[in-house]
Amino acid sequence: MGKTVTDLHESDEKGALDAVDGYAVSIDMTARNAQDEAKKKGLPWSIAKGFDTFLPMSNYIPKDMIPDPHNVELWLSVNDVVRQNDSTGLMLFRIPRQLADISQCMTLEKGDVVLTGTPKGVGSLEVGDVLQAGLRVGGEDVEEGRIEVEAQEKGGLYEYRET
Repeated sequence: MGKTVTDLHESDEKGALDAVDGYAVSIDMTARNAQDEAKKKGLPWSIAKGFDTFLPMSNYIPKDMIPDPHNVELWLSVNDVVRQNDSTGLMLFRIPRQLADISQCMTLEKGDVVLTGTPKGVGSLEVGDVLQAGLRVGGEDVEEGRIEVEAQEKGGLYEYRET
């Protein structure tokens, strides 16, 4: 976010898009085993999103490089096999609606990052898989939006176990 926003109205498209400072591509990963276990028990499943390496992000993409954020092609491949490739024009809720919903619950501050969703094609990963992601505007790759990461095992003291 480029500025503080609170109680934004969803019809205020200009206000919403003016509040955006820039863009980035991210890969929002989830440990489904931990998520499923927590859901079964009616517990919060935030731990399933919080492991090290679970949210790689691209470099900052200046706002002027994406003239229409609702007309961008997002893609993700795993081991050179495309798993996701779709347009932001297919988002269920456009950016102004998302920012309005969030800002009516909590104040968005300058520097906050808002993840807006993912195209169809979510799937599992194995340790060692190589993920590449990016975006295209007008059919052209935006280099600042490229990500390449390898799926890693957590290591350390944490051990997943059903409780």
